[in-house]
Amino acid sequence: MEEIYEVETKSFKPDDVYSIELLKFLCAYCNDHSYVYVADGKIIGYIITCIEGGAAHVISIATDPQYRRRGVGKSLLCTALNLLAKGEVQEVFLEVRVTNEAALSLYRAAGFELVEILRNYYSDGEDGYRLRLRDRKRAKEFCYSK
Repeated sequence: MEEIYEVETKSFKPDDVYSIELLKFLCAYCNDHSYVYVADGKIIGYIITCIEGGAAHVISIATDPQYRRRGVGKSLLCTALNLLAKGEVQEVFLEVRVTNEAALSLYRAAGFELVEILRNYYSDGEDGYRLRLRDRKRAKEFCYSK
């Protein structure tokens, strides 16, 4: 759990960092769809996805900054998108800061669409976006393309 927390602290603003206790709870509660990405013998990324009714909610996804732009985030995101592609859920949704251009680029490439602007969503007052993907074919194409 300490390695996941380390990725968390490197990836998010201090006020957005989940505590180790919350990460433990989320990983236990969403156990079936939470994954880590290991390289060089250490955890360099993770995703926590919870099933809520007929939807997969990506609670948190992060990649160690020194391993970004290498496909780690895409691989992790595809663990959630595969639930959609296989018909296990009807949609995948998540929240993201409006200024997180790297994440937004990934989500747009995957086919996510803006559902809602979340005013003052983050603790520092920044807005967030709620994004959703319902297109199974698009999820498959994104995850199995090079």
